[in-house]
Amino acid sequence: MGRLFWKFFFAFWLALLTAGIGVGTAVWLRHSSQQNLLAKPADVVDVRRASLVKLAASTLPHGGVKGLHDFIQTLQNTRFPPIYAVDDTDRELLGRPLATEVLQQARALHRKNAYPDAIQMIAADDGHRYLLFVPLPEHGFGGPFRPSFPGDPGLPAFGLDGPMLGDRPPPPSGNPDEHGPRPHREPPAPILPIVSGCLASLLFSGLLAWYFAKPIRSLRDAFNAVAQGRLNTRIGHAMGRRSDELADLGRDFDHMAQQICSLINAQQHLLHDVSHELRSPLARIQAAIGLAQQQPEKLPATLERIERESQRISDLVGELLMLSKLEAGVAQGKLDAINLDDLLADIVADVRFEAEPKRIELRYLGDVDVEVECQSELLHRAIENVLRNAVQHSKADGTVCIAANFDSANRHLRIRVDDDGPGVADQDLTAIFQPFFRSGRAQKPHSTGLGLTIAHRAVEAHGGSISASNRPEGGLSVLIEIPFPIRHANER
Repeated sequence: MGRLFWKFFFAFWLALLTAGIGVGTAVWLRHSSQQNLLAKPADVVDVRRASLVKLAASTLPHGGVKGLHDFIQTLQNTRFPPIYAVDDTDRELLGRPLATEVLQQARALHRKNAYPDAIQMIAADDGHRYLLFVPLPEHGFGGPFRPSFPGDPGLPAFGLDGPMLGDRPPPPSGNPDEHGPRPHREPPAPILPIVSGCLASLLFSGLLAWYFAKPIRSLRDAFNAVAQGRLNTRIGHAMGRRSDELADLGRDFDHMAQQICSLINAQQHLLHDVSHELRSPLARIQAAIGLAQQQPEKLPATLERIERESQRISDLVGELLMLSKLEAGVAQGKLDAINLDDLLADIVADVRFEAEPKRIELRYLGDVDVEVECQSELLHRAIENVLRNAVQHSKADGTVCIAANFDSANRHLRIRVDDDGPGVADQDLTAIFQPFFRSGRAQKPHSTGLGLTIAHRAVEAHGGSISASNRPEGGLSVLIEIPFPIRHANER
């Protein structure tokens, strides 16, 4: 497990733990507050029932004993608890049976002034004093009850012949009486949900951190493998079915490894070709030296051969140095303001001088009398190498045509070089720009095998493109296209 795994792990875990504890605490506090509100329902019911006694007492000044009688009679047909009115002679106003113990309990509480709201003594207009009370269990009258009244069959009577103050059965609906006290339940302790949340967040955070850290560990191992030279290392399969940025990073790594492998193989191939190209002139130089030692009379011809082979090695080394600079990007020089027509005229003149011994005609058609800013040495080398390659592969008494035009609106240079040589195979049209490419035909004796490669790199350095195609009438056609950015150039 690396450091990144633990960073992911603790970050996810702390975030989940904090959120879980916060939500759990809020829920627990809310539950506790609700339990506290419901902890003493009897007090709320007591206030509601006691208010009935006050309401009944207030009917005497206005309706007298008859009004009190009617009020109490009306309450019997409701779900409100019964109110009892007992005069001085222990007679209940509605004539309902009442247990002696209940009446004694009510008078004792009134004498103590224990519950003045629920038990009151009121003087009536008939000369009697009435004790008004609601027999609540909270006041010491026993369990909850509901006495019978006319029209309410099946319920136990409250009086001398029935259960005095016992527990009543639940109503037919199966729900407990809403007027009765509810049992008080303690809220559950928060330790259990907190521990469960910690364990769940611990497991989830571990899995999530492992999910993110696993491909990163695979990438680290792959980088170490490539650093040790195992360039065939790939990790795309290790990403599985992921479709996120880490999977994209794995595919990018595979592409990078493939490119590095291709570049190193190309460098090794180039090194092999360079050693082969150098070995041949060196072998000829050694043979010429041995011949000069054995036949001193042929020394001038031998020295001429040694000079020619030495020049070939020098040219090859120079081309290699230029190619390495172009590939490394260090051949970028300062921009020069040159006239394209003058540049092409100089190149054609130089190449025409080399083509005359082979009786090859150079035809130049172009109208590029325009001044641009470019790396003149690189551009000169690119065009010259393409022309020399055309001359080398043209047949004797042949013709090489060079056509150039410049689009002033888009500042785009277009050069086409056509020869009448044998051409190349269609599958080799892009490979001819690779170093030391051989198409199967005999190599020209004065060719280093790097001319078109250097031309390709030089044109790319200017942001252009170079391509080759076979002509229908025979021969090879090379097209060079180079865009020139708009600068402070003066066109003539």
